[in-house]
Amino acid sequence: MITQIVIHLMPYEIDFFEWQIKQLKQGSLYLDKEDEIIIDVTLNLNLVNWNKSSIPSSFFETKFKQIEELCDWCETNFVIDKNNNCLGCDDKRRDSIRASKSDNILYLDTDIIFKPELLKYIIDSSKQIDNEYYIISPQVTRLWDNSWDILVNNKHLNRPPSQQYKEICPFEIINTPIDEIYLKDIDDFKFGGGWFNLLSTNLLKLTDIPDSFGPYGVDDTYVMYCCTLLKNNKYNIKQYSLDGLLVAENIKYGNNPYKDYLNLIDKKDEFRRKAEANLSIEIANFKEKI
Repeated sequence: MITQIVIHLMPYEIDFFEWQIKQLKQGSLYLDKEDEIIIDVTLNLNLVNWNKSSIPSSFFETKFKQIEELCDWCETNFVIDKNNNCLGCDDKRRDSIRASKSDNILYLDTDIIFKPELLKYIIDSSKQIDNEYYIISPQVTRLWDNSWDILVNNKHLNRPPSQQYKEICPFEIINTPIDEIYLKDIDDFKFGGGWFNLLSTNLLKLTDIPDSFGPYGVDDTYVMYCCTLLKNNKYNIKQYSLDGLLVAENIKYGNNPYKDYLNLIDKKDEFRRKAEANLSIEIANFKEKI
């Protein structure tokens, strides 16, 4: 089984990425010999004005290449983009999906904290599934509204839904005492794009990420809507939660050490507005397609 880990990387995230790659390297020690991993990451150097920055792009390029040396246990596709081909995570994911020959695609944001063992458990879980189309998600702590509760670990359900999750130590979250680890059907479709979700490549090739979304925004929302449409049209599709193993965003300790040294070009809101403007159109297109 081939699992492709897809990551979009901004230069100021390079330290978090290095830490994450070390976690994945530790996780590789738990894998079966037949498990094939591809780490597919693009370093996006397009959204920094390098002429007005006090750290040159070569610093990040060199460090990026050095981090790749830690991936001697798997196949890699480490790409440096300076030509505006990859301006956001939608660009990266779209290109990876269309070129992929893997069985599974695992979306991973650089600020996600996880136990190294999670990689083994989520891949092993996919081997138990007969569905052609599926999503497997780790559990989370209580988030900002009740709609996420289908993914919340029971030991965190007593927390009130709020923004307070940002203040919780992510290492405390992922080290919630484990009673049992098991795969559980959930009744709906709910996931945050880069939160260590594993999706069947068959599903992502069917939904795709429309070009109209541009570089960033709503791709996870779009796939969730598509999944509901597929289910309503009798497709063999399910989402599962991996009960007992949690992930967390590293918001509490997610300071950017490069913020005073890089002149960033912030187009995130512009990109998001473009994607949101085309969401309902693309959902209608997908409904017609199936």
